[in-house]
Amino acid sequence: MKIIIIGGVAAGATCATNIRKISDEDQIILLEKGRDTSFKNCEIPYYLSYMVEDREDLIARKPDEFKKKNNIDARNFSEVVKINREEKFVEVKDLRENKTYKESYDKLIIATGASPFIPDSIKGLDKERENVFKVENVVDVENIRKYIKDHNAKKIIVNGAGFIGIESAENLKELDLDISLVVRTRVLGNIDEELAGFVEENISKHINLIKNDEIVKVDDQKLIFKSGKEKSYDVLINAIGVRPNSKIAKESGLKLTKSGAIETDRNLKTNDPDIYAIGDVIEVYNPLTKTKAKLNLAWPAHRQAKFVAKHIKGLGQKSPSFIGSFALRSFDMNVASTGLSKKQLDMAKIPYKSTLITHNDSVNILPYSKPMNMKISFDPYTGKIYGFQAVGEGDIVKRVDIVAGLIGMGADIYDLYDTEISYQPIYSTPEDALNTLASQAIDIFEGKIKNIEIPKLQEKKDEFIIVDVREKEEFEKSHIENAINIPVAKINPDYFKNKNKYLIYCQSGRRAKTVVNNLQKEGLENIYYLEGSMNYLEKYQKTMGVNILE
Repeated sequence: MKIIIIGGVAAGATCATNIRKISDEDQIILLEKGRDTSFKNCEIPYYLSYMVEDREDLIARKPDEFKKKNNIDARNFSEVVKINREEKFVEVKDLRENKTYKESYDKLIIATGASPFIPDSIKGLDKERENVFKVENVVDVENIRKYIKDHNAKKIIVNGAGFIGIESAENLKELDLDISLVVRTRVLGNIDEELAGFVEENISKHINLIKNDEIVKVDDQKLIFKSGKEKSYDVLINAIGVRPNSKIAKESGLKLTKSGAIETDRNLKTNDPDIYAIGDVIEVYNPLTKTKAKLNLAWPAHRQAKFVAKHIKGLGQKSPSFIGSFALRSFDMNVASTGLSKKQLDMAKIPYKSTLITHNDSVNILPYSKPMNMKISFDPYTGKIYGFQAVGEGDIVKRVDIVAGLIGMGADIYDLYDTEISYQPIYSTPEDALNTLASQAIDIFEGKIKNIEIPKLQEKKDEFIIVDVREKEEFEKSHIENAINIPVAKINPDYFKNKNKYLIYCQSGRRAKTVVNNLQKEGLENIYYLEGSMNYLEKYQKTMGVNILE
């Protein structure tokens, strides 16, 4: 069998080598438009800061190594410009020789990935500017490093606050440059609002975060914003987002989704039975929503590549599905998530409940114990876990990975509560943060605690008498609008024995939960707890630009 793979980076290269592991007889041709095959996409930002010093360390396998080690014909600078599905060949342009040739195939795998895009709303980028860049491949980063060095560039603007934007800004800051990060609304749209505020606060400690504004025009020396503000710059890096490289598929008559991705079935076949598609150019199936969506992450791309390698050789296995687990380092803060976010749950119209806690990753008397801010979402009728997110200086990735495994098995909050997590004071607490979070979720699920989530506070606050149980000095610094102050020591159950509904909050949530529990012991059912209390609320207000506090 003759197999051609279009795209020689993560998904394409992995698929090629895995086909070869199964079969020595097939002819495998790997066609890559760029200079480098099989480079390490996720490590590219760390080449900006010279944490990765040598570009050779970013190249997992060069074309000649594919031939020598795997008997794979890997060709760089080879752009597929046309797919002829009827006669089953591709037209390939050799970008070095500027010549086009045909290559036939029995099976074709499209792994063209996704590329950064520039909105039409930004004027002045219709012509190439030597100081405007993207971060897509090793060559891009080489060009950025060279320009900064040759021009002694100091003022760097990163446009976009997703994974690439934040990681690029963090690594460029290591070079002691003046970094500004521009975001139209808020950072990390795939993290819930209550947690995004912690990330924004952390970013603002290290660089200039420009929020609720956007670049509308690029001149040689300055950027013009929608607000009318202007800012000088030496280098602009666009990292607003990516779009699937599906043009060649569309031109050949392959079906696309509404997002522009190549449409595939559960076996990753297109509407042509001899053509597969994998990686960032497709949408993936999510077993929680039972729908497909874009998920530009490394793990799904590699898993799809291995699946297709087996499927194309007739080896049956379970169709891949993905819940979207990711991790990110943002300066000295860790960010990680698995499963569905609030936005995804709302879009899918899935009913859910959520709860938040702040908990240290290890015993707090140790000097390196760090805080973790965590949120879990679950089915209000069954307790099934839908999603888990965490941000903080502590070891959150370990916790996200544990919950990811549980979600994959269809576990509920009781399973999480019973999960036995290894304990040693350096690594955890006697009852791990996850067990504590699950316990709190169970209390909500069983109706022992009635909670109000911060995003719902504005629409629901008029239903309650809001009680701040902090000390007077804390209350006077800032509090929820129209709240009354009754410190914990002065709480009298008789005050609450009426038909009113009361919403209790404090600074971190601990005092509020104690008050709620004590009042419920008195048989009171009109007491509610504000998730996250002031620690989360203060950051939520800044992130979302709402006025809740006075």
